[in-house]
Amino acid sequence: MRAGFAQVDYQPPVGLPMMGHFRDDFASAGTHDPLYCRAVVFADAIGKKVALASVDICELLSEHTGMMQRFIADQCDIPGENIIIAATHTHGGPATFPLYTCPAAEPKQIEGCLKRAAAAVMLANRRLKETQLAVGYAGEDRVSFCRRLRCRDGRTHMNWETLPDDFVLEPLGQIDPQVLALCLERDKRPVAAVVNFALHPAILDYDNQLYTADFPGYLAESLGKTVADDFVTMFLNGCCGDINHIDHRDRSCPRRGYHMAQRIGYMLGAAAKQALDRRSPIVGDTFAVSREQVTLKRLQITAEMYRMAREAMAGKIPPPSSGVDGLTSDQTAPVYINMYEKQHLDGHVDVTVFRIGDLAIVGLPGEIFCGLGTEIKKNSPARHTLVVELANGAIGYVPTREAYEQGGYEPSPGAAFYGPGSGEALVALALKQLNQLFAK
Repeated sequence: MRAGFAQVDYQPPVGLPMMGHFRDDFASAGTHDPLYCRAVVFADAIGKKVALASVDICELLSEHTGMMQRFIADQCDIPGENIIIAATHTHGGPATFPLYTCPAAEPKQIEGCLKRAAAAVMLANRRLKETQLAVGYAGEDRVSFCRRLRCRDGRTHMNWETLPDDFVLEPLGQIDPQVLALCLERDKRPVAAVVNFALHPAILDYDNQLYTADFPGYLAESLGKTVADDFVTMFLNGCCGDINHIDHRDRSCPRRGYHMAQRIGYMLGAAAKQALDRRSPIVGDTFAVSREQVTLKRLQITAEMYRMAREAMAGKIPPPSSGVDGLTSDQTAPVYINMYEKQHLDGHVDVTVFRIGDLAIVGLPGEIFCGLGTEIKKNSPARHTLVVELANGAIGYVPTREAYEQGGYEPSPGAAFYGPGSGEALVALALKQLNQLFAK
C-alpha cells in the first residue's frame, strides 16, 4: 500500500465573520494559531485511491464539500466520491453560512479558503510512498461529558447553565472514551496519524475573537513534541453532538479559554501517543467505497410558531428568550420561517463508508449524538471502525429518537432540522453499507 499526507494553512483573511458569534462585532481580530487542512491519500496496488481531509473550521455544507471534491478531482486522479472532507467543528474559524441572525463570509471568500485547503489533498497525492498502516487504541474519560442533564424539575437542562447544588439527577447519555489512532509508518517509524475522538471543540467560544483550531491544534502540537517534530496529526471528530468538556460537578474548573483548550489537547495527545505505542498492523489490502443517500423527514414547525416568528420579524412582539440556547425570538425567527416554508420537502443526505483492509471509516453529515456513533462501532463487521461526524456536509444536530421527547437544546428547531428517527436512519444505512463492503 502507498499513502501520502500533507497539511496546508488555508489562511483565512483576518476580519471575516466567525461562526455563530452572537455579539456586536462578529469579525475575527487576528490569528492565535493556524487553521489547517490536513489530508491523507491511500492507494492500493492497482492504483485505486481514497482520500481523507480534515479542515479546521466549524461546519461545511454539502455544497462546500462538493465544490472541494470537484476541484480536487479536476486537478488529480482521485474521484470526488472517493473523498471524505470533515470539519473539526472549531468555533474559531470563519463562518461558512449564516447562523440565525449571524452573518457569514462572502461565498467567494469561503471558496478561496476552501480551495487553498483542498490543495492539501493534491499535495498528499503527490507524496505517495510505500507506507504501512496500523491502528491503536487508548481511553480518556476525564475530558468529555454528556451535556444533557435530567434535573429535579422534570426538564432537560444543559451543563453550561448555572444550576443549584443537588439539582441534577443524571446525565441523559454516555460519553465515548475511545481514542483511536490510525498510524502511518515508514521504515518502521511513525510519520503521521489520524486521531479519532468524540468531543466538541467549543472551548474557545463566543468571547474569543481570534482564529484558532481549539484543542485539536494542541493535540497536534503535543504529538509533535512526543513523537517527532515533523509528525503530522489529523483530527477527525467522533459523534459528539451531545458531548462537551464541561463537568457541571466541578465549579472550580475553567470552562473556556486557551489554557483549558491546551489542557484537553495535551491530555488527548498523551492518550493518542499511548494508542500509537499499542498499534497493530491493518490486515488486508482491500479498497472499497460506498456512498448512498438516505431520505429524512424535516422537523415540523407549527403554524403558531410560524405566526409568532413572522410577528417577531415585523417587530410586533418583544424578543423574549426562546429556550435553553438563550436566543431571542427575533434571532430564531428567520430560521423558523425558513424551516416552515420548506418542511413539506424531504431531505436527502449522503452516508459515505470506506474500507481499507480490515479498517472501516464511516462519514456522517451532521452533529451526531454520541450513542448513535457507538451503535455503529458496536455492530460494525470491521475489525476497526472509525466514525466521523460533519463529514461531506452539515445538517444540524442529529439526536437520538428519545432526545426529542426529553427536550433540551439539540432537538429544538434551528439546532435540529430533521425529525425523530433521522439518527437511527443514518445508523441503519451505515451498517447496511458496512455489511455490504465487508461481505466481499
